[in-house]
Parts: sequence; C-alpha cells; structure tokens
Amino acid sequence: MRILVVDDDTRIREMTADALRDNGHDVEEADCGATALALLDESISVLLTDVQMPNMTGPELADAARMRFPQLAVRFMSGDTGSIPREAFQGQAVLAKPFTISALLAAVGGSSNS
Repeated sequence: MRILVVDDDTRIREMTADALRDNGHDVEEADCGATALALLDESISVLLTDVQMPNMTGPELADAARMRFPQLAVRFMSGDTGSIPREAFQGQAVLAKPFTISALLAAVGGSSNS
C-alpha cells in the first residue's frame, strides 16, 4: 500500500513513515499541504495527515486531495483532538498523538507484511 504522510513536525513525520515502511508500506512524506498536493497521484492509497499545520490544515488538504482523487482514503492524526470540531474530520476516526504502531497500522489498514 502506498501512503502519503503529512506532518509539519519532522520527528513525528519521520517516525510515522519509518514505522509504516517497517511494516511493508511504500511511503511518501510531505511537511505541508502544498508539498503533499504536489506529491499526490493516483498511486497513493491513503493520505495520513496531521490536522493542525500552518498555511493549510489537514481537513483543507483532504478536501483539495479528494477533489482530484475522490476515492482517496484519508486518515487524520492530531495531538489536540478536543478543541477541533468533529465535523472537521469528515467522518473519519482521528489517530490521537502519541499513538502506538498497532494503532497506526489499524488506522491505515494494517501491515503489508501479513
């Protein structure tokens, strides 16, 4: 599975991407919404994005991405889920930071190694 991980926090983005790679996923990384949109193509199965980022929020990124790829699966992650209106998550569950590798894999659909 090809996953695009978007987070402005380099440490979290890299650790998330590494965990996904260690479990057999092909991962692209972006530090902001604009970079994510530039990397996004039909080969991406899942967009895993932070909710609160400068210039473009995760929900804004998801809206723009789905305009191009309506079938794209979107998963959100956030360290501050309490202050964000639930409707911002577009009906998706939110992966609360910090998260375990098993929670991460469950959010994106499991391991590609199995």
